[in-house]
Amino acid sequence: MSDNDIFADQQAIAADLDLLEGLLWSRATLSERLASASLSRDPDVLDTLRIESMYQFAEFFFLLRARGIEEVEQIEQLADVHNAHIVGLTKDAEKMRRLGLRKQRLLDAMFTSDTLPRLLQNWRDRPGQLDQSNLARFLVTVMSTETARKLAVAAAEGGFLDRVKSPYGTVLVRSTGVMEQIFGATVRDLRTKILASRAGAGV
Repeated sequence: MSDNDIFADQQAIAADLDLLEGLLWSRATLSERLASASLSRDPDVLDTLRIESMYQFAEFFFLLRARGIEEVEQIEQLADVHNAHIVGLTKDAEKMRRLGLRKQRLLDAMFTSDTLPRLLQNWRDRPGQLDQSNLARFLVTVMSTETARKLAVAAAEGGFLDRVKSPYGTVLVRSTGVMEQIFGATVRDLRTKILASRAGAGV
């Protein structure tokens, strides 16, 4: 047996299984909590709120809040980090293949001299407000533009987003704050669950 065999340490395996169980629990729990809190009881809306990508969607808004991204300069910095990440991905063909991403799709998701000013102006007009297409840009590595749109529509129906059309024909979205609270509570419960499990195991 190799010295690097991860299955040799049974205590570590037990901790790994606890973590995996916790991660699965958190995803299932988030889905049910969002569905329960939804203002819409339409089955199609609830089904959409339960899809796997909703976890990443809610996580994005939670991270904005948790990291205190409120000022225009902060959202601009986030866009810069996003662009740098995209550039890095386009230089790694193997990683793009694993993630199922095409180079042109990634390049289209970058903030450019055409799209960055709109991102900043919308945020300046109302902190937290994003053009729906810019939201999809931020989420490009985890979901398609169409999935981001479907989730935004369902989240708005459920009362988790304000979603309105601007005078210029673009769709603007802004979190109502409920989604982040639910996501954060689920993460905290997961952390408590893991710590309790470790304490019970004497770790």
